[in-house]
Amino acid sequence: MAKFLAGLLVGLLMAYGYVLWGPSTLSFLELPALLKGNLVSSATETVLYDLDQPIEKRRRALEVLFKNRARFAAQVDREFGDAFLENLYRRRVIRAARKLRLAWSAFDEALAKPALRASLEKKHGTTDTTALKQAMLMAAYEREAFLAQWVARNEGPVRPETLLGLLTRLSGARGPAQPK
Repeated sequence: MAKFLAGLLVGLLMAYGYVLWGPSTLSFLELPALLKGNLVSSATETVLYDLDQPIEKRRRALEVLFKNRARFAAQVDREFGDAFLENLYRRRVIRAARKLRLAWSAFDEALAKPALRASLEKKHGTTDTTALKQAMLMAAYEREAFLAQWVARNEGPVRPETLLGLLTRLSGARGPAQPK
């Protein structure tokens, strides 16, 4: 069991180090993979850059390109202002905002229980139902670290009174969230 846990820990540390620092193996060991990746991505270009091909085929070609030339795909994303990365972030923001909007509705059930309501009133220092729900939503929002960080960067400070409106806008009722 100890060997298993030690192996698991070493594997976790290696994966984390790879993501942070991106170490690579010796060049001559990477040659077969690089050659295969270049051959496959060259073959995909025939479909990828043929605008007469159906979009499904071009998307599949893009998947193959990402799989075999990930570094190239990341470089293209960097060259165009990290559009893929930003849209990936927006997608996560939308999902987190929707989750919190659902929590807002669920707060009514929690507040309908007298003992739980009394505990929450004491914790948040208010007996007003709307203010209590806002405080509960703010507490839930603060536990969503990525969402809170993204909002601070793109939207600025948030107050409990404005949080529900912000989440409604970010949850994509009329499309994806747009940064300022």
